[in-house]
Amino acid sequence: MKIRNLITVLLGILTLTGQAQKHLPRFIYSKETAVLRGCVVGDSTQRPEDIDIIHWMKYNPGLLGEAMKDKTASLDENGCCSFSLHTGTTAKCLVMIGDYKFTCYVVPGDTVSFTLDLDRIKTHGLSQSLSFSGALSDFNHDLVYAMEKGFDPENLYQKIERKRNMGQLVDELSDVSVDGYFQYLDSTYQSINKRIEEDRNIGDAYREFANAANHYEYGAFIPFCAYSIRYAGLDTEEQYAALAERQSQWLENYMKNDPWTNPALCYVMWSRPEMFIQSIIAHQVKLPEDYRQCHLASKYMMQIGQQSQLLSEAQKDSVRIYLPELGQDILDYNDKLEQEMAFINEQGKSRICTLPNDKISDNDVLSAILEPYRGRPVLLDLWETTCGPCRFAFKEMHEKKLELSDRIHFVNIASERSDLATWERLVPSYVGDHYRLTEQQLQSLHNQLPCKTDGVPIWVLINADGSIHHAFIGWGNLDIMMKELEPVL
Repeated sequence: MKIRNLITVLLGILTLTGQAQKHLPRFIYSKETAVLRGCVVGDSTQRPEDIDIIHWMKYNPGLLGEAMKDKTASLDENGCCSFSLHTGTTAKCLVMIGDYKFTCYVVPGDTVSFTLDLDRIKTHGLSQSLSFSGALSDFNHDLVYAMEKGFDPENLYQKIERKRNMGQLVDELSDVSVDGYFQYLDSTYQSINKRIEEDRNIGDAYREFANAANHYEYGAFIPFCAYSIRYAGLDTEEQYAALAERQSQWLENYMKNDPWTNPALCYVMWSRPEMFIQSIIAHQVKLPEDYRQCHLASKYMMQIGQQSQLLSEAQKDSVRIYLPELGQDILDYNDKLEQEMAFINEQGKSRICTLPNDKISDNDVLSAILEPYRGRPVLLDLWETTCGPCRFAFKEMHEKKLELSDRIHFVNIASERSDLATWERLVPSYVGDHYRLTEQQLQSLHNQLPCKTDGVPIWVLINADGSIHHAFIGWGNLDIMMKELEPVL
């Protein structure tokens, strides 16, 4: 081969290499497993024994408690290990190696490999000590770099979300008002965009992802305004009406040119689309074409997991036809719910109960509820079908309730605020005795409880002698609940 031709070929190869991952690869659906391989090199005294990972299934709503899958693998003598992950789609993983952790994306039917140099990390930081190969190698490295440098949009908005949930976001608003919230949101959006555009160390594939994620998260935070400034004195119908009008205007302006049709959003989208589709805007929200299978699958999973409603035969047929890669997961989850409901019913673990009569005095509602359970501790759960944390708590406590049902009575109380048909559909899969009180009975019960009653879930722990041991509001996690239960068991 002539030298000139050889140079031309080499230049061509270099050009193709430089164009690798110039754009994000298409979002993949597949039954094949995604493979994540990792090696930890250097400083054998600091090398951990295992690598832990968590990956998220995009079509499995978080409220199910099963969207997050975790795995552990032991390192071999060379400091390497491998994971085979059933993700169904291109999916995000959190990798934890000793004191270090980072996020990367995996692709079904392909391999993502990484190497972490423990000697280098001490002086150069995580992103310069971590190398990727295989699918999405450049993109994954840029993602780690952006998180380390503090301008990854997903991570930044998650921090804002945590502050919002804790009521701390209001402290950061320069003006605690509707305008102040939107100014805060705008400045956050602009500052992230500026950092993305100014940092020349990241490639076009990650830049495409980050710009889409920033725009997506910015839009998703518009409806959160009311919650974010709830301590700012919005307490009249007129104020809330004005707030709703402002939010609607912002949403309409944001949704011009259908910003959610961006294919890069398939990497990012989670539960936000449903919230946006239900928002008050004048036209239908469009989603990226590649994301639609995920969205359809999540609707089926939501019906099974959140509504405890089994699939009809027609729905099963639709799943098989339209979701060939994701359908088996949906059908398996449906079978699991069916088996759980059958077991609970056969064992008498769920019962619909009523109070002895409708003329119980205001001071006797609590004692009337507790009368059948004398001699054993009781956990009262005051909940409503519209309460997400309440229903999440039922899912999280399911196995423990089955385990402890011979030692403590679980009594679940809803009110007429909960739709009757929804309540009747849900309770067969929830362990415990179920009561549905009138508004007057519920208020009387609230008056007898030694805790705040301005929300749900409300938990009341009753000693075996019928006295109240402890009452509290809200759901933390299963470990916290078990610590609460221990003294009365």
